[in-house]
Amino acid sequence: MKQFKRIIALVIAAVMMMSFASCSMVEQEPTDITNDNIKIGVILADVQDASVGNTGYAVAAINEVLGMGYGIGEERFNKVEGVNPDDEAAVSAALTELVNKECNLIIGTDVAYLDDIEKIAGDNEDMKFFVNNAENNGKNIYGYKADMTAAMYFTGIVAGMKAVELEMPKVGFVAADEKNTDLSKAFEMGVKAAAADVTVSVACGAEAADQLIKDGCAVLASDYEDEKIAKAAADAKVFFCGFGSETYANATNEETGEKLYESAFLCAPLYNYTQLYVNAIKAIVDEKEPETAFEGGYLEGIVYLSDLNEANVAEGTQEAVNTAVEAYANGELEIVVAE
Repeated sequence: MKQFKRIIALVIAAVMMMSFASCSMVEQEPTDITNDNIKIGVILADVQDASVGNTGYAVAAINEVLGMGYGIGEERFNKVEGVNPDDEAAVSAALTELVNKECNLIIGTDVAYLDDIEKIAGDNEDMKFFVNNAENNGKNIYGYKADMTAAMYFTGIVAGMKAVELEMPKVGFVAADEKNTDLSKAFEMGVKAAAADVTVSVACGAEAADQLIKDGCAVLASDYEDEKIAKAAADAKVFFCGFGSETYANATNEETGEKLYESAFLCAPLYNYTQLYVNAIKAIVDEKEPETAFEGGYLEGIVYLSDLNEANVAEGTQEAVNTAVEAYANGELEIVVAE
């Protein structure tokens, strides 16, 4: 199912990229910016070969765009790495560098860059700024967003079935912010759909993982990435559902080559921003104001669920997830988080 959803998204992306080499969607006006001369600036909080966090999601999307072979090459991207979003001077310097390079599109991979972007966007109206989880300003700042709700629901199904198998009807959820509970609620809905008697305990901060395990949670999930959660689960010989990437499931000991957390890994709800990046690049090439928001969820292929670790998940889990996904896709299942 995962592969099917991603193939749909990338086929759509490829078709859109092919139009770069043909003609503009702007009637009667030639396009000055093409895929041969577009300049795309990217501000990254981590090093550009990172595989986790917002930097990892952005780099993965860029690499997929490059791999499509439709005229957008590595030379089109100007990356500034290691820019701490909380360091105003560093962010300002990165933005100045990209503006001086005359980038047509500047991607801010973290919403924390928004304040500094707003300071320069008004003086650079010919540039478009594409900011993760930001709101559009109605001019030249556009937010791109991924709706993780459905993927977290399906993750809850996996966790709930594992808890039943273990006869330990309590699941732990590690949240980044106690005020932002949407994803924990979506996860709990999935757990309850799979196993009505299983309860979900929510705690904040990676350090809470150890306490949740001590409280009897044999399965952990979260709404953000932190290796401490994976390590806590593996050390305690319980299970975890990763978040954002499969990196921690594949982490190895550099000396021995041993998989560090695979024995605890169940699945991961994942991001894929490729389609949104393609949409933004296309809008710039076509010199056309975007007509739709840069956002999407499971059905659009912007988020998805990783392959299940068949060695660890409860029997029948894949079938249960497939059934839920099919019901969601055809409108029989609504996943709405109550406020």
